[in-house]
Amino acid sequence: MKNDVNSDVELKEAEQDAEQIEDRKEQEPETEQEPDLMQQLDEMKKEMERMRDRYLRLAADFDNYRRRTRQEMDEVRRTAAERLLRELLPLADNFERAIAAVRSELSDKVITGIDMIYRQLLNILSQAGVEPLESVGKPFDPAYHEAFEEVVTGEWPEGTVASEIQKGYLLGGKVLRPALVRVAKGPEIKDQAEAECLDKEDGNNE
Repeated sequence: MKNDVNSDVELKEAEQDAEQIEDRKEQEPETEQEPDLMQQLDEMKKEMERMRDRYLRLAADFDNYRRRTRQEMDEVRRTAAERLLRELLPLADNFERAIAAVRSELSDKVITGIDMIYRQLLNILSQAGVEPLESVGKPFDPAYHEAFEEVVTGEWPEGTVASEIQKGYLLGGKVLRPALVRVAKGPEIKDQAEAECLDKEDGNNE
């Protein structure tokens, strides 16, 4: 009987050992799969980061493109407006000359009608941001003035704009067309004898 009991115990122990071994075998693949899942998760995270970076770069590129396109369109509109306004300036010049030329020959009604049209043109230019450049009596500035000639005059200091030949205009504070002007210069000593006398006096003083 003891032998039978011992055999049964040994059989049960053997069965238990077999079950434990089987359990370990079943758990081993799961243990092996865990690193694979973690690696796949890391790769997915990296891919998401790459996609996020790519999206941010594309968004920044699109924003730059939109801003650059808007600036280019603004520049095109501004250039076209400047060109049109600059072409209207000779018309204002001609109106001004015509009024001055025929003021004494035509009736007051005709002069008034021409002057009204001229004022309407100036009003249109003003609404577009164009304003006349005041030059007479101002120091000559090549950024705003174009010198036509120098004139001897005692009315204005040397280097001052003495008169305008063609009016200048500004657009938004910038020069749309420089004024064509005469620039004052000091009186010349025309008497050579007087000049020589002055030279001698300077020499004696030394």
